[in-house]
Amino acid sequence: MFTSNNRFFSSLFNRRTSSLDFNRRRRKINFDRVRYVLIFALEIAVVIAIAYGVVLAFGKQVECSNASMEPTYETSDILLVNTIAYKFSSPKTGDVIAFKPKSNVNASYSVKRVIAVPGDTIYINNGRIYLNDELYKENLEVERIENPGIAASPITLLDDQYFVLGDNRNSSEDSRYESVGFVSSEDILGKIWLDYPFK
Repeated sequence: MFTSNNRFFSSLFNRRTSSLDFNRRRRKINFDRVRYVLIFALEIAVVIAIAYGVVLAFGKQVECSNASMEPTYETSDILLVNTIAYKFSSPKTGDVIAFKPKSNVNASYSVKRVIAVPGDTIYINNGRIYLNDELYKENLEVERIENPGIAASPITLLDDQYFVLGDNRNSSEDSRYESVGFVSSEDILGKIWLDYPFK
């Protein structure tokens, strides 16, 4: 009996001492693996940030809500807007822009072509546009303008005034009319750079 008890206590003591072995090796942290995981996570975060920035800058969508830009863009075309184009420069003659007419935040975006920029003098005579006393050279085939509106007499644009027209000149509500008037830079969302689906 004593012998069996001794064996029991001896085995119990050996287990405890083995579990309290302070000389055991601690597990080493694999710093290479940790560094790899951190670098991978950082790369993923950078890619996501860049993708978000690209979508934010170039992926804003507006719908061409009427026929005023035909044949360039048709009704219901989805247009992509470059919203940072005018953070570093100003709109130029010939640019197609999306803007809020008359600073009306509740209105849908309007899409028109910039014809004249601040400092330009513009007027419409005999159905043709004159810019700084020279016939405006169109890059596309357009109809003669039937109603010159306020541009029947020469207008010199002030600072931050842009004169816009639809490419479908006789079916467009644009800067010729009081309902739209001149466009200011603060009302411009950005420059149209692509239509979707691609034609």
